Amino acid sequence: MSTIGLRIRQARRRRGLSLRDLAHGGAAVSATTLSKYERGESAPDSATLLRISESLGYGVEYFLRPVRVGEIEPAYRKGDGLTKREQGQVVEEVRDWLERYLEAERVWGEAQLFARPEGCPYPVGSFDDVEEAAVRLRQAWQIGLDPVEDLTGHLEDNGVRVGRVAAPADFDACAFWADADGAVPVVATNRDRPGDRQRYNLAHELGHLVLAVEENKSAGFTEEKACHRFAGAFLAPRPTLVADLGEKRKRLSPNELLILKQKYGLSMNALVYRAHDLGVIPEAEKRRLFDAFEAVGWREEEPGEPVEVEEPTRFRLLVLQALSEGLIGRRRAEELYTEGPLTTAAEGRLLGPFALA
Repeated sequence: MSTIGLRIRQARRRRGLSLRDLAHGGAAVSATTLSKYERGESAPDSATLLRISESLGYGVEYFLRPVRVGEIEPAYRKGDGLTKREQGQVVEEVRDWLERYLEAERVWGEAQLFARPEGCPYPVGSFDDVEEAAVRLRQAWQIGLDPVEDLTGHLEDNGVRVGRVAAPADFDACAFWADADGAVPVVATNRDRPGDRQRYNLAHELGHLVLAVEENKSAGFTEEKACHRFAGAFLAPRPTLVADLGEKRKRLSPNELLILKQKYGLSMNALVYRAHDLGVIPEAEKRRLFDAFEAVGWREEEPGEPVEVEEPTRFRLLVLQALSEGLIGRRRAEELYTEGPLTTAAEGRLLGPFALA
């Protein structure tokens, strides 16, 4: 498939359009001809490419950009509710972000390797194995057992490419190894998620990258359930949370859960699950809390200050470094980094005349 053909398909899928939609939407090209372009069986002339680009809302240069990332096959969670078309949108949004990220690495000359600990991916065949794997990874990354203040930063420091992308409402996150001059670990999350859910999703997807799950469906041990357990274990390690809650409790109060939500960066609901998983509270208390939360709407929107959303920084730093060293110009920098301004408003106030205009 030609570069132009791949880009036409990518742009069409990002817009959530079928071949027929694009053909009827101003491209002035039949769906059959568009299909041939996408398969590389023929190529559009410059005038036709311009019409296609205008119809899709991308500049012509987008369709000429080299393809750096091969097939992306993220595993979607059951219950995500994504249609095939929405899955295609997610894949192409992630691909676009990742290609720009990897191009920034190429320009700067720094392709960070994944800090794979010894024994990783960890073989796990039980929830106890998952708990141990979470602790082993924390030890390997020198995090200790304290609450993780900047989960995104730890992932980025250890070679995981982390991004927040625009995506359909039913999409939470995905993880995969990208085919881009070698296997590159990637986690992408929905940019519209609140901080506690974002952190949980990051930890869950990290589980997909570092666990080798030996499923036992008859015992209820699946990869998804293992990764859910890993997320709780990584963000709230057993010794630390038990020290806060106590080994056995008959009741938990919403007040203490509200405090611990800020300490661990986990939702009150997730902390209830975690306390039950560790045997701190019985099944009846878990049900009582969830019923109480449901009655006041806390299953959907919890009280108190929200957990702060974590912003990935490495991509923006790479672009700023390349710009500062004169490896790229301002326009190229803004083409690479489209997630927001290169200098935030707060940075502009602090830096004054030294801030990027």
